[in-house]
Amino acid sequence: MKSIWKGSISFALVSIQVKLYPAIRKKDISFKLLHKKDSSPIEYKRFCQAENVEVAWGDIARGFQYQKNKFVVINEEEFEKLPQKASHTISIEGFIEADEVEPIYFDKSYLLEPEEGSQRSYALLREAMRQTGKAALARVTLKEKEHMAVIRLYSGALLLNTLMYADEIANVEEISIPPAMDLKDAELSLAKELVTRFSSGFKPGQYKDTYREALMELINAKVEGRKIAVPPPPKGPAKVLSLMDALRKSLEKGRPGGVPAEAAKVQVSVARHEKKRHTAATEAPGHRAAGPERNTRVKTGR
Repeated sequence: MKSIWKGSISFALVSIQVKLYPAIRKKDISFKLLHKKDSSPIEYKRFCQAENVEVAWGDIARGFQYQKNKFVVINEEEFEKLPQKASHTISIEGFIEADEVEPIYFDKSYLLEPEEGSQRSYALLREAMRQTGKAALARVTLKEKEHMAVIRLYSGALLLNTLMYADEIANVEEISIPPAMDLKDAELSLAKELVTRFSSGFKPGQYKDTYREALMELINAKVEGRKIAVPPPPKGPAKVLSLMDALRKSLEKGRPGGVPAEAAKVQVSVARHEKKRHTAATEAPGHRAAGPERNTRVKTGR
């Protein structure tokens, strides 16, 4: 694996020479645009809209559009005068709890490898962070942009995660979120049972990109001249169920052989309670036939 950056981790008077490697290898399948007529690749050229002529790279400038069709041009000399300078130092500014940063702030991930002669100081920092349960908060410049970053432990290595800035994170208040609600005990018990039933450890190796696999199978088949078996179209939309029915059926489907024992107890309790209320209502004077009470609250004892 080829490193993309070399520099040092710096904190207090300690300096650790390191190399930076991308921790993510995306396997997206890319396509080239072709001319339908003869399958020739499409080529893009830089044209001036006003003069309708091709422009060489040496005649290209960078501009910021502040109004429609109005630009302010920043030249290279002005860029160089900005306080942002190229740096080959990961400057640790302090240490925080390892789980203190919300995952939404994580941007890109990089593996840090010690250079020859820095293995001991690398191992010392790693062990100190492991025993204290801390992560390092740092600044680093990559590709002419300064990033806040977190250095944390990953599989025996130091992992650097660049972070989004606070003003780059969407505000939850911009969308409509339901407030806290008075939920039925029976609904909550079934929902908790469903969560418990489907709880398991995270095993990333068991998940596959089925779309990418199917696409590669299609590509390989066309290259080899084979025919692809096309699966039948999906069935129509499922019948809309009430929340309670959806929870019950989810539990039944999720467990081979039927409903989990605890969920079954809850269902029996709900059924008995609803039947008792219905019987009492039908025996009351002036009763008119009606469906089960929808706002019934059932104590499950859990």
